[in-house]
Amino acid sequence: MKKQIIGTLLAVSMVASLGAVNVAAEENSDITIGFSSKDNSDMFVAAIVDAAEARAEELGVELLVNDAGGDVNKQISDCETLLASGVDALIVIPQSVEGSAPVVSMANDAGIPIVVDNGDIADTNFTAFVGCTDQESGELLGTWFIEKSGLKEGDKVAIIEGPMGQSGQVGRMAGFEEVGVLDYFDVVAVQTANWKRDEAMALAEDWITTYGDELKGIICENDDMGMGALSAAQAAGRDDIIIGGVDGLEDAVQAVADGTYGCSILQDSQGQGSVGVDVALQIINGEDYEKDTRIPFHTIDADNVEAYLEGGLEAISGDDAAAEEDAAAEEDAAAEDDAAAEDDAAAEDDAAAEDDAAAEEE
Repeated sequence: MKKQIIGTLLAVSMVASLGAVNVAAEENSDITIGFSSKDNSDMFVAAIVDAAEARAEELGVELLVNDAGGDVNKQISDCETLLASGVDALIVIPQSVEGSAPVVSMANDAGIPIVVDNGDIADTNFTAFVGCTDQESGELLGTWFIEKSGLKEGDKVAIIEGPMGQSGQVGRMAGFEEVGVLDYFDVVAVQTANWKRDEAMALAEDWITTYGDELKGIICENDDMGMGALSAAQAAGRDDIIIGGVDGLEDAVQAVADGTYGCSILQDSQGQGSVGVDVALQIINGEDYEKDTRIPFHTIDADNVEAYLEGGLEAISGDDAAAEEDAAAEEDAAAEDDAAAEDDAAAEDDAAAEDDAAAEEE
């Protein structure tokens, strides 16, 4: 917990410090950065791209954006084109952990720095990484469902996944497994909806029909799919089904505030997009840069949604510090209990030894 919260504070300060790049925008006019997006039809991915474009414009950098549209082969082709055009750096949001890996060696062979953004990639020989740890979001979402959703052990739930093999899908499922979601609940169905709202709505409609009142929750690996599941539940008159997801999309956060959506695990699209451009520019200019920047997730639920709507990310970042203090207090209390138990055991041993000595004297 302490490492994660320190990471949160560092990420916030890093975004602030990187915002003051020490190069005038007019001096960057001859710099071109290629940007390969995995799928701009995904609202969260589109938000990262928007943030990158806004940052590039602010810095006076030309940003060439290609959208793979969810096709890993197109992404590889897009990167080949961008590299051949002589970009000064390449930023990639990987479509697939394994499938997109060749773009790293392609960039290295071309002698062009590559920044991997948002999701993990199998070839780790990239120049820098800016993004998140997907397993963290799965752990946060899974923990919320176990501890705060109101669902009971053994309740029937379903899981809607992202495209198989993508970093978000792999990491979030690993997070669910890590915190025991698959053991705590009776998971009746696990299926991908490819990050798509309409596909998730169709899945949820089918599950609600199949499992009826026994279906108590739908755990979604992103908010687009979560909102699709929510639409299906509302259409069926099932306001008892607990639904939550990842990304912190605007309509999902509003649904949390309205009490119709359990929680959204906020992922900072602004930070990932803008810092990705900042790091790429630092590399191009030969400046010091962070090799690995992990921007943390934040849970938004009924406890803090109003604070978030009023004050944004900064208003809820303190939740992590409070959690760290609580965890530290629990650890201290446990240590004190252990010490007291050891003292008691030592006292008992001494008393027993004294009794034995007295018995021998008699």
